[in-house]
Amino acid sequence: MVEINQDLVKKLSLSCNILAREGQADMTLVHVSARLPGQDMMYMKPYAMGLDEVTKEDIIVLDFEGNKVLGERRRHTEYPLHTEIYKMRPDVNCVVHTHPLYAVILGATGGQLRPISHEGTLFTLLPLFTETTELIRTPAQGEAVARCLGQARALLLKNHGMVVVGQSIEETTVHAILLEKAAKIEILSRQAGSVTWSTEEESQRKVEQIYHARAIQNYWDYFVRQVAPGKT
Repeated sequence: MVEINQDLVKKLSLSCNILAREGQADMTLVHVSARLPGQDMMYMKPYAMGLDEVTKEDIIVLDFEGNKVLGERRRHTEYPLHTEIYKMRPDVNCVVHTHPLYAVILGATGGQLRPISHEGTLFTLLPLFTETTELIRTPAQGEAVARCLGQARALLLKNHGMVVVGQSIEETTVHAILLEKAAKIEILSRQAGSVTWSTEEESQRKVEQIYHARAIQNYWDYFVRQVAPGKT
C-alpha cells in the first residue's frame, strides 16, 4: 500500500499556487509533478483544476505507466511528458510544464535566449523541441521531449510552452519563474536595438553568486510567504 508523503504534497500544492500567482496559470491546462528521489511514482496536479485552485487534498499519485495509485481526481493526458523525463533523468525530482506568454513567444521565434539578465545566465543551454506543437500524450512523444531536454534545466516547446526540471520542487518552481522573466527580457530587448549580455565565464560566476542552493531556498521562502503567509 502506498503511503502519501505529506511534505511532498504540501510543497507541490504550494508550487502550483506560486506559479499561478506569478502569471503561469492557463485555465486548467498546465501541470506540475514531483517524485521522491529513487521512486517510480510521481505526485501530480490533477486534470480540470487551475494552478491557483490546487490544495493538498487534490494531488494525485501515478506510477510511471500512468496508472493512478492514489487520489480522487483525474490525471492529465500529458502525463507522459513527466514520466518519460523521470525515466531518462534520475536526477530530476520535479517537472513544471506551463504556457507563460513570453516563453511561448520565444519558442515560436527560434528559441534564442541570451544571458542579458541575471535570470538568463541559468539558461545558456535551452533546447527547442520542434517535433510537434501538439500535446505530449504518448510515451514516444514524452521520450522525444526527454531526449531533446538532455541534461538541460529547461526546454521550450515550439508554439506550446516550456518544461522546467530540477532536483527539488523549490528549485524547479523558482527556475520556472526565472525562465519566464528571462524570456520576457529577451523578447523586449529585440525591440530596443543593440544590447549586451554576459560572457560564458561571467554567466557561470553569476549563477554561483545568485542562484546557489541557499539563495534558491530564500527565493522559494519568499514566494511561499506571498501565497501562504506564516508557512515558512
